[in-house]
Amino acid sequence: MDGDLKSNEKKLLFWWLVMLLMILGIITTVSGCNSGLSVGGLEISPSDSVEISYLVIIDQDSSQHWYRPSIEIGDNYCYKHHSWEDVRKKSE
Repeated sequence: MDGDLKSNEKKLLFWWLVMLLMILGIITTVSGCNSGLSVGGLEISPSDSVEISYLVIIDQDSSQHWYRPSIEIGDNYCYKHHSWEDVRKKSE
């Protein structure tokens, strides 16, 4: 009789797990999980996106450097290497 009780407990546990997963699935579906994006409860629309354009400079050793559109002579932040780089104008 002990073996039957454990088998019944396993079946009951299985069905509780199935029901729990179904309830979680329904809650997730109904609560508004959609393809939209949100951060901190605020919805983000395509009009909120910011387009960033980089000026790509190719160095003498063929390595790329990504800077914001205005480059200053001296220190500039390279977004590809995530570091400050010293930029000099090449003498002709």
